Amino acid sequence: MNKAIQYVTNAKGEQNAVIVPIEEWKKLEDKYRKLKNKLNILNGLQESVKEVNAIKRGEKQGQTLEELLNEC
Repeated sequence: MNKAIQYVTNAKGEQNAVIVPIEEWKKLEDKYRKLKNKLNILNGLQESVKEVNAIKRGEKQGQTLEELLNEC
């Protein structure tokens, strides 16, 4: 991180805000966006595994590839 980050304190000396240089902020936003996308993909995979396991246990009916493609 950049050493130009500044902490704003109140009258008691407690930190209550941060000033981040715009370039650092843009980097943080980019990292956050990428992590959020990864999390969405992982959550989707996790739900898919749960669905497959439910189908294997007979708790849910599977669908054919044709049925899946027709959903779109």
